[in-house]
Amino acid sequence: MLNSNSVKTRFLASVAANGIRSIMGFVTGLLVARALSPSGYGDLMFLLGSFAAIRGLLDMGSSSAFYTFLSRHTQGRRFYMVYLTWTALQFFITLALVAAIIPSSLFEKIWLGHTREIVLIAFLATFMQQQILQTVSQVGESMRKTVKVQLLTLIIAMVYLAIISILLLYGMLTMANVLLSMIFQSALASLSIYWLLREHHAQPSEKDANFHQIILEYWVYCKPLMVLAVITFFYDFADKWMLQKFGGATQQGFFQIANQFANAILLATTSIIGIFWKEIADAWEKRDHVRIAMLYRKATRGLVMLSAIAAGLVLPWSEQVVTLLLGPMYADSWPVLAIMLLYPIHLPMGIIGGSTLLAVGQTQKHMLICVVGMLVSMPFAYFMLAPIMAGGLALGAWGLAIKLVSLNVVSTNIQALVIARVSRWKYDWMFQVVGIPLMVALGYLVKFLTGIIWNLEVATPANLVIPVIFASVLYAFLVFGVLWMLPWLIGLDNSELRELVKPLSRRFNSIFR
Repeated sequence: MLNSNSVKTRFLASVAANGIRSIMGFVTGLLVARALSPSGYGDLMFLLGSFAAIRGLLDMGSSSAFYTFLSRHTQGRRFYMVYLTWTALQFFITLALVAAIIPSSLFEKIWLGHTREIVLIAFLATFMQQQILQTVSQVGESMRKTVKVQLLTLIIAMVYLAIISILLLYGMLTMANVLLSMIFQSALASLSIYWLLREHHAQPSEKDANFHQIILEYWVYCKPLMVLAVITFFYDFADKWMLQKFGGATQQGFFQIANQFANAILLATTSIIGIFWKEIADAWEKRDHVRIAMLYRKATRGLVMLSAIAAGLVLPWSEQVVTLLLGPMYADSWPVLAIMLLYPIHLPMGIIGGSTLLAVGQTQKHMLICVVGMLVSMPFAYFMLAPIMAGGLALGAWGLAIKLVSLNVVSTNIQALVIARVSRWKYDWMFQVVGIPLMVALGYLVKFLTGIIWNLEVATPANLVIPVIFASVLYAFLVFGVLWMLPWLIGLDNSELRELVKPLSRRFNSIFR
C-alpha cells in the first residue's frame, strides 16, 4: 500500500491531478478565448492580470511566510488568526479603493475604459481564485495532505469547466459571466477551508505563540519582500497595461492565449513546487545541507529538461496548433506562440531557485535578485511596446514575448549563480547549453521528416492526425535515446536511469511474452 505522506506518493498524486486539471483548464481557456474573440479575451485577461498584480502588492510576501512557517512545524490557532485577519484587511482595502475611493478620472486611466462594475467583479474573481485556493493548498500541503488537496482542486476545475460549457451552449459566455463563474468556483473551495483546518487542529501542535511573537516572525521574514512586492506590482501591471495601451485588446489577447499554452508546459513544475518547498524547508530546519543540494540539482535539471522536451515537440507546429484550436481569428498569433513556448523552459529553474531561497529564509537575496531583474525589464518592455514616435519599436505581443524569454534566461541563470556561490555548489549550466538546443532541434528534425512523407500545408484535423501521431512517437524515441546516452541532462546517472526504466521494461516484456 502506498504511503500517502511520502514524497513519491504525493508527487504522483500531484502530477496526476495537475495533469487532468491542466487539460480541463486548458480546454476551458480555449472555449473562453474562442467565444470572446481576441479583443474580448484580451480585455478579460487584462482585468484579471491587473488585480493579480495588486494582490501581490498588498500580500507583501505574507503568503510565502505563511507556507514556510507551516512547513517547518505545526501551528496554533493564533497563527491562523493573524494570517486570516491580514488577508481580510487586504480584501477590504482593495474593495474600498475600487468601489469608491479612486476618482473616476484616475480610474479611467488605470483600467482604460472599463466600467467600475466590471472591474469590481474582476477584483472579486481574482481575489477569491488566487487567495482562497492558494491558502487551501498551502494548509493541506503543509500537512502532507497532497492527495486530498489535489482531489479538491480537481473537482473544482470540473465544476468550472461544466459551467463554462453550459454558458457556451446557451450563448451566454460573456466576460461578466466568466468572472461570475470564477467567483462561484472559488466559493466552493472556500467551504473546504474549515474542514482542512479542523483536521489540522486534530493533530498535536506546538505551544501556541502569542500575537506579538507571530507578528514579529512575519515582520522579519517579510520585511525584505516588501520592496520586492512594490517592484513586482509595477513590473506585472506595467507589462499588461502597456500592451493594452499601446497594442490594444487584440494584441493582449494574442499574448495571453500564447501565455496559456506556455503555462501548460509547466505541469511538472506546478505539480512538484509545493512538495519541493515543504521538503527544502524541512531539510533546512534539520540542517541537512546535503539533501538540499541533491533536491535542488535534481529538481532543476529534471524540470528544465521536461519543459524543453515539451517545447521541442510543440514549437515547430505552432502555426498548425493555432489554426486548429483557436480558429482564423487567432491566425496571426502563431509567431507569438512560437516565442512564448521557449519561456517555460527556464521558468522552472527560476521557480525552483526562488522557492529554495524563500524556504530557507534567504528573503533578502531573493528580493535583490528579483528587483534588479524587474527594474531592467520595465524600460525594456517600454522599448518593445511603445509607438515608434515615442521611442519604441511598437512590436505588440511579439515584442513582449521576446522581452520575457530573453530576460528570463538571463535572470534565472544569475539567480542560479548566486545560489551556487552562497551554498558553495558548482554552478550548474552545461545541461542548459547541451540539452535545450538539442530538444528543440530534434523537434524541427521530426517535423521536417514528417513533412517529407505528408503534406502539412493543409491544417485540418483529418490531414494532421496521422502525421502528428507519427511525429510524436518518433520524437519520443529520439528523446529517450538522447537521455539514455546523456542521463545527466535530467539529473540522473546511468544506474538511476536504469532503475527508473526497469519497471517499464518488465511490463513491456510481460505484454509480448
